[in-house]
Amino acid sequence: MTDASSATTGDPIDETTLVLTQEIGAPPEVVFDFFVDPEKMLRWMGTEADIEPRPGGVFWLNVNGSDKASGSYLEVDRPHRVVFTWGWEESEHVPPGSSTVTITLTGDRDSTMLELRHDGLPGGSGDEHRDGWTHFVAILVSEAEMAVAGD
Repeated sequence: MTDASSATTGDPIDETTLVLTQEIGAPPEVVFDFFVDPEKMLRWMGTEADIEPRPGGVFWLNVNGSDKASGSYLEVDRPHRVVFTWGWEESEHVPPGSSTVTITLTGDRDSTMLELRHDGLPGGSGDEHRDGWTHFVAILVSEAEMAVAGD
């Protein structure tokens, strides 16, 4: 098992980009599904999801019952990379589709290094997004590792 607190989070690269890396004790194929399967996505993030994991497909996620993120998938390259646009409904600060999240997965049969890169954040919002992504990635680690343990 991986200690979820071992996530490498740093200051945003600049005011518009943040990068979070995390080792997960599960193979990339398992972790990848948590970004493209709505049932698995909801195990680590959100209360409701409408996703179509294909280029141009819908990405919509009710994160906590009141905050809804929306955008579209730009790239789906199983099991290495998922790219989607991101923004908050009813937000002028980060409107739907105004930023881009790139998930890169590298690893082997036993573990995955996840890199989450969030580009296009307006100045000052990096801290909020960093805190949110750090919180949810810790849950993802637990869920992905439990999925492997259950096999």
